[in-house]
Amino acid sequence: MQSPHIELELESMTPSGDALGRADGMVVFVPFGVAGERVSVRLVQHKKRFARGEIVEILRPSPQRTSPRCAYFGRCGGCEWQHIDYPAQVTYKTAIVEEQFRRIGRFEDAEVRPCLPSPSAYRYRSRARLARSERNRPGYRAAQSHAVIEVEDCPILEDSLNRKLHGVVESGLNNRRGDWELRPDTETIQVGEFEYRVSPDSFFQINLPIATQLVDEVMARLQLTGKERVLDLYCGVGLFTLPISLNAATVTGVEFSPTATNDAQYNLAALYRLHPHMAQSTVLTGAVEETLSHAEIVNTSWDVILVDPPRAGLDGIALAQIVDLSAPRIVYVSCDPATLARDARVLVDAGYHMGEVQPLDMFPQTHHVECVVGFSTHI
Repeated sequence: MQSPHIELELESMTPSGDALGRADGMVVFVPFGVAGERVSVRLVQHKKRFARGEIVEILRPSPQRTSPRCAYFGRCGGCEWQHIDYPAQVTYKTAIVEEQFRRIGRFEDAEVRPCLPSPSAYRYRSRARLARSERNRPGYRAAQSHAVIEVEDCPILEDSLNRKLHGVVESGLNNRRGDWELRPDTETIQVGEFEYRVSPDSFFQINLPIATQLVDEVMARLQLTGKERVLDLYCGVGLFTLPISLNAATVTGVEFSPTATNDAQYNLAALYRLHPHMAQSTVLTGAVEETLSHAEIVNTSWDVILVDPPRAGLDGIALAQIVDLSAPRIVYVSCDPATLARDARVLVDAGYHMGEVQPLDMFPQTHHVECVVGFSTHI
């Protein structure tokens, strides 16, 4: 028997990207809705404290609703917000960051700046992971599923990558198996004035204009004068390590991936050839929570610590070790405002003062948002 349809007023956008409504006191999450709309939904999942609904009819559309550019939108799991006009997406992301700091971090007065929009709402993605369908064609995973949605075009890919996708569609996947990455032909990526070698297995930000703004925001919060000892945790291929090395006394990066470590060392060596008076720069390979216990880290008086952890945020052990290092300044880069807010509460409870939170829209057409925030032992 099918679930009956219910009508909902959609109140807000949630951190998971769904719209939120309420029915008889029950929270209902509605994918592909927009705050301010009235919709008829069919309940497709019912838990003790919440339900999930599927839109059957939009009774009163939001003025912020727009037509998706992608023919696969709603089936492909890559984008959730193409039905929302871009200025509204950016506004919602600011509100989501504010909500996470209020609810998870218990900050009633966090200074959250308006989210910085991407220069391009489409055609921004410089790398993408695709899968092979049962018919041996390229596609993306469906939302919350292993099913592969075959695609022939992707409007969020940079033009050069989209052309490569078209070529793969025409020529077939040949001997490729499983997931594979669509990426530029060159390993070299330019961000601002810096050049980075990025191997196929190394992580790098996908929206290069926003990556440039992110570097600027991080450097502004590091407040380097050329005398500082900087610890750069989760440094990857050196996105921040390179600009830090031109503005500090020493910089030590820590990275778990040996491939990324090799890239970072290569990138620093290339920069040294251009700037032989740059800071003494070292990159260590290892898990951050293990490396932070090494004598060379513990016995150094750090002026600034930069952290850019994965979505899960800082490991509890690593966070306690960072606090114990007692650096006057900490700068935190995050791709998940929930774990950022959680870790920010620990740092503030340990005596740090939190500065402005700056969201940046690294991922247009999705609910994901990048943030950077500085912490200091003085106001």
